[in-house]
Amino acid sequence: MRMHAFALLATGLAAAGCATTAGPSKASAPDAKSVGKPAFRAAEFENATAAEIDRRLGAPALTRIEGVGEFRRYMLARCALMIILYPDDKGVRRAASLTAGALVSGEEAPTLDECLAAGKAN
Repeated sequence: MRMHAFALLATGLAAAGCATTAGPSKASAPDAKSVGKPAFRAAEFENATAAEIDRRLGAPALTRIEGVGEFRRYMLARCALMIILYPDDKGVRRAASLTAGALVSGEEAPTLDECLAAGKAN
C-alpha cells in the first residue's frame, strides 16, 4: 500500500513539475499515425530494469531516488516520459509505472501510446 501511495504521489508530482517552458511544440513533433509502426510500446518497458530502459532510450534527463523507489524522466519526441521503478523480490529496481507528460508547460500531454509511438527526440 505504501509503495502504491508513493507511486501515485511521485507520478503526480513528476507530471506537474516536469514540463518545460520551452521546447518543441506538438506541431513540430512527428505524428505517430503518419509514421507507421510505433517506435516503442509500453510493454517493452514494463518490468524493465533501469539499464534495459537506458539501452532503448539513452540516459534519462532526470533521475531521483527516494526510499526504495526511483523516478526517471526521459525526453522523447512528443513527451516527457516518466518511469518509476521499485525493487522486485530480489531487490532489482524494475519499471512499475509509466506516464507521459507534456513537453511544454500548459500544453496537453499526449497519451502514453502516442508518446512512445513517436519515439526519441532527434
